[in-house]
Amino acid sequence: MEQKTIHEATLFLPPNAKTLWTAYMQAETPVPEGIYESQPIVMAVATFADGTWVAGGVMKSKEPDVYNIKFFNTFDANGNLITEPRQPIDPSDHEDFHHGGCIFNLNDDESVEYHLTIVERTDAAAQ
Repeated sequence: MEQKTIHEATLFLPPNAKTLWTAYMQAETPVPEGIYESQPIVMAVATFADGTWVAGGVMKSKEPDVYNIKFFNTFDANGNLITEPRQPIDPSDHEDFHHGGCIFNLNDDESVEYHLTIVERTDAAAQ
């Protein structure tokens, strides 16, 4: 059996963010003024030990009164967005932000896995 290399990182969200971010996704909360289509409404970043990083959040859609878009953009250690052979994390079937994380690969090499954990902070200092 081939041994896997596993990289782990945590995407820390503000208190109550899973509920609040879901409200943006489902257009239950209006998008603040000054945010344009395809711009993040809310976002958090997690960095892996090898320098790979993920920016995840909710971006404004063409129809922000109907829905907004959950995203997870993955970047290499040099800051290049990874899109080939595909986006490493596909949240297109997610209806909310209430999940604990995901496991993904940057490419077709399944011997290297990335484990992203999503955690809401509970301390007042996180606000």
